[in-house]
Amino acid sequence: MRALLCHNPTAGAKGHDKDAILAALKLADIDVRYISLKNDDWEEALKEAAKKSFDLLVAAGGDGTIGKILTALPDRSLPVALLPLGTANNAARSLGIAGTPQELVETWKIDNTCPLDIGSAKAPWGTSLFLEGFGVGLFPDFLRFAAKGRKPEGADNLRKGREILEKTLKEAEPIEIDVSVDGKALRGEFLGVEVMNIPFTGPGLPIAAKADVADGKLDVVCFEADKRKALIEWLGAPLDAAPPVLSRKAEKVELTWSDAANRIDDRYFDDNKGKKLIAEIACEKKQVQIVVPQKHPAQQAQGKAASA
Repeated sequence: MRALLCHNPTAGAKGHDKDAILAALKLADIDVRYISLKNDDWEEALKEAAKKSFDLLVAAGGDGTIGKILTALPDRSLPVALLPLGTANNAARSLGIAGTPQELVETWKIDNTCPLDIGSAKAPWGTSLFLEGFGVGLFPDFLRFAAKGRKPEGADNLRKGREILEKTLKEAEPIEIDVSVDGKALRGEFLGVEVMNIPFTGPGLPIAAKADVADGKLDVVCFEADKRKALIEWLGAPLDAAPPVLSRKAEKVELTWSDAANRIDDRYFDDNKGKKLIAEIACEKKQVQIVVPQKHPAQQAQGKAASA
């Protein structure tokens, strides 16, 4: 099997670097070509490589890296395997993918895939594709605060991120935003609105708990001002209960706002003060094909024994 490895060399802990990943792929008898996302021409290299006869694309890095690769993918029929090397790993979490490169590569079968939607936001600046979500207000402000200072590693990074989000929640003011869900207005006093493509975002939070990664729909998540306290409490144990948010599924979403920051995946934009902006958001028609790890018979047997 021939694979193209797209890798962020600054992601991951010791033992998950370029050489370790290449060794893991070699162990699985995979012939690899390597592209670093630190090269300025990586997108051109990806397009050129896509013209050649690769059987698999391997995306190795954190959520930002995986999002960049999947939204830039020129041929969405090419199976993509994820090696999550970040802290939150929201994309991999949403797909049930977890493990080290050494553990994951031997579970790959290129015909064992699941489809994954890619989101599209059409706004005054053009059309932008996203993997996680498009948001206005709360989460863009969180990203702005989180970008300051040095990031801790591992679980400490998640803990720090949730602390920053809690502080952002406490200081957030209601935003001026109109929300249209499949042509119907969604009204309320909101601290922020997220249009989610996958369940997880931010510091490993399932804010769109009912999101389906392949249904061609987006989950509109509104953070209501009068649920501020409940949201802060939920951050203490976000996997124990559904988030206290107003949520709706939609094929088409329109957001109209002013005097608030917006975000596209892990990038935030706060230079639109005083401007009225409109974004039309939907899923792309063509989906990405993600390789889902296949369990070994021994693991399947363990699962049956545990449920007996």
